[in-house]
Amino acid sequence: MGRYLVSWLLVLGVLSGCGGSSTPEPTATPVPTATPVAAAEPEAPSAQAVIAATLEVAMHDIYFGEDNNNLAEPPVWRVPAGAEVTVNLENLGGLDHNWAIVQKDAELPVPFMPDQNSDLILWAAGVLAAGEKTTDTFTAPVELGEYIVICTVAGHYPAMQGRLVVESM
Repeated sequence: MGRYLVSWLLVLGVLSGCGGSSTPEPTATPVPTATPVAAAEPEAPSAQAVIAATLEVAMHDIYFGEDNNNLAEPPVWRVPAGAEVTVNLENLGGLDHNWAIVQKDAELPVPFMPDQNSDLILWAAGVLAAGEKTTDTFTAPVELGEYIVICTVAGHYPAMQGRLVVESM
């Protein structure tokens, strides 16, 4: 038994002298688990911003704007396509007038007769008597381009005309 004791002590001495392995034993690293997350509520679609424009229209006998040569130099009003347009109209002349947008690319007869050619009009403000002011609204066309604007009172076109230019937003 003495031999076994000596052998046993030698084994213990060798083991204790080595100090064990210098490589640490691997330890289990906790793996994070996915926590279920409730799906986010979809955001309500935001209301599209309403594009707006305001036009000032002065009507004289027999021209729009400041220049009495609407045939050669028609006044030009610009609006974004599809915009909500407010038109401030003022009749500074002594005759009845209105402001009407003609269908794009329409052929206008001369003279323009409102009773016979009303199908050529895209939108029109009501007729204003001399000295009247009014405000009206319309939605601008979505088709880009230039539209003729006229006074539809019999005999006022072609002298009384302008251009409405519809542009991209």
